[in-house]
Amino acid sequence: MRLTVLSDNNTLIDKYLLGEPGFSCLVEAEGKRFLLDTGYFGVFARNAEELGISWRDVDGVVLSHCHDDHTKGLALFFTEGPRPRLVAHPSLFRRVTSRGLDIGCPYPRSRLERYFDLSLTADLLALTENLFYLGAIPRRDPLDQDPAQRQGEAGPDLTLDDTALAYRGREGVYVITGCSHSGICNIVEQAKRITGQSRVLGVIGGFHLRQMDQRSARAIAYLKGENIPNLYPCHCTALAVKVAMGQQMHIEEVGAGTSLTWE
Repeated sequence: MRLTVLSDNNTLIDKYLLGEPGFSCLVEAEGKRFLLDTGYFGVFARNAEELGISWRDVDGVVLSHCHDDHTKGLALFFTEGPRPRLVAHPSLFRRVTSRGLDIGCPYPRSRLERYFDLSLTADLLALTENLFYLGAIPRRDPLDQDPAQRQGEAGPDLTLDDTALAYRGREGVYVITGCSHSGICNIVEQAKRITGQSRVLGVIGGFHLRQMDQRSARAIAYLKGENIPNLYPCHCTALAVKVAMGQQMHIEEVGAGTSLTWE
């Protein structure tokens, strides 16, 4: 499985790419190509072209959740051409607000149906033999999930649509997460359950640990206990959390242009 980060809050030294407050990565596995999230301004496409990567002819686009820093870049697909599959939770189109701003997916279902073949499901979905869309994440540890209570149309928004990808490698499981509103520990445990792998070989994505507090300390202790050799916190993971994490385990730098091959 090959993974390339196309959009992140950070860029890498000597990688002349664009950054934005969003996330997007290209996952290539078993002859299939999937884009996980599309960022905010759509810089994933500009960065992909700079890297010599074709982004338009992907087999599918997978959305980790509805927030606009992961979905607004979908607009780049609003042209005539191939209709990729769009995999997301059924509540993709719900209204979400924060500080008086709409932060949910900015496009109605009717618009997306013009350019994508929609697969809206809360269930586990096999994208290839070894790459899985995790569906709704069981929140077995409620203290692990995002404590933010954004007021949506129907009351507090718990981001129940939050999901991630898992790749079953030869000797363990790899996890690719967009924002981890459901809790990074809950996500990793779900990936282990559905793949039948007890060994976690790698995790990359936003951990949604925005300050160094008790919740972040619990998450760090969990990740340390898993003894993960390839740990790539990015996007919505605060610097203070990365520093604390790096004091207890080895973590890698992440930014637009990061390229990984996991087996």
